[in-house]
Amino acid sequence: MRRAAVSIPSNIAEGAARRGDKEFIHYLYTSLGSCMELETQLIISKNLTFATQEDLDKSLST
Repeated sequence: MRRAAVSIPSNIAEGAARRGDKEFIHYLYTSLGSCMELETQLIISKNLTFATQEDLDKSLST
């Protein structure tokens, strides 16, 4: 979860440093993939009772 959380803004920053829009968009899609990974991991943590529904709702609402 930490890796995915760090990966999201890191990929956006890396993409912003690229010269072309096409490359930037590629990094934005990579960041979106990391967002989906993190969301999935949060849901799994709730299903495995590592987190409550309240924790999940709070995490997904921000």
